[in-house]
Amino acid sequence: MLLRNLSVKKGLCNVSSILLPIEEAKKKGIYALKWNSSRLSWKNWVTLGAGLLAVCLVVYFLFFNGPSYYYNRDFDAQLAKFIHVSPAARKLPKSGSLFCWAMTSTKYHGDRVPAVNGTWLPRCDHGQFFTNDAMDPELNIAYSTVFAGIPDTYENLFFKTRYALRHIYRNISSQFNWYLKADDDTYVIVENLRAYLAKLDPNIPYYLGYRLRPYLEHGYNGGGAGYVLSRAAMELFSEKLYDNATLCPDDIYEDLGVGRCFANVQIYPLDTRNNRGQQRFNTFRPDQVFKGSVVKAPYWIYDVEIKGFDAVGEDLVSFHHITPDEMRLFEMLLYRVRKPSTPQNPTPDTLISKADSKNHNR
Repeated sequence: MLLRNLSVKKGLCNVSSILLPIEEAKKKGIYALKWNSSRLSWKNWVTLGAGLLAVCLVVYFLFFNGPSYYYNRDFDAQLAKFIHVSPAARKLPKSGSLFCWAMTSTKYHGDRVPAVNGTWLPRCDHGQFFTNDAMDPELNIAYSTVFAGIPDTYENLFFKTRYALRHIYRNISSQFNWYLKADDDTYVIVENLRAYLAKLDPNIPYYLGYRLRPYLEHGYNGGGAGYVLSRAAMELFSEKLYDNATLCPDDIYEDLGVGRCFANVQIYPLDTRNNRGQQRFNTFRPDQVFKGSVVKAPYWIYDVEIKGFDAVGEDLVSFHHITPDEMRLFEMLLYRVRKPSTPQNPTPDTLISKADSKNHNR
């Protein structure tokens, strides 16, 4: 027997202190070293290959696959060639008081779009949908495929709105006093919106909606409630902010991104509540507003939250997250049902009071 110290260091390969007969040691020792070195070499190749594959994937998704997932503003100049304007949209007025556009996409053409089109949108002087694909021509809906060249993902909502605002001002009309952006699950009482805007000057850069608190010192308007830009604000965005990546940087959150753009030129959300502290614009559902069930309300909400029936005033403008059936229900109650003409409508409290009075007189 012979004690032979074999020490080979290459990576993690280390064979030492092997007690073997000379001939067996030679054979098995050499075999062991060759086998370990071969295994190490195979592992290194696998590691190297995996590393190269990871680098290639990162480069591909960042630089070559951008348009299919995350939009790049360098493609702006190419977007116009993808836009189709429906015959109904071409017939809409090019000037007036209120321009409204509702953001939608192909998957909502069959349910949300008919609901919005059959309720509040036509009450605007100019109201149409901006979407990414053509709609059924038999429906005769006013729309433009403004987003056809922008990937239809949540991360690109800011780029959609950014492009839409400039497209409206430069290519559709700059002759409206006010411009409303809404979602396809927003319900708007247009008459109340007009009455509110009539008190304001469109030549001042207004940015109006429901103020949210986080991320910006002065807050920003939630996209779902709908927000309104005055003619002056539209001009400012189109001519000064749109092409300036410093003042108007990219953002994966549409409403926050737009708010940041305006904040960088000292245009902040206005307090749009009425004199009773009730919100005109609402970025939440009616039941959430009634119950005050907004999660982490002090963190998200800029203004003091009011609950119950007192949360809603007669000058309400909008609610968000409204289903197509709920939109039609609102429409029936607001426009098809006559308000009772009784001078003083009885309430549960007055009925109880009258009942108590009768019992007392017996």
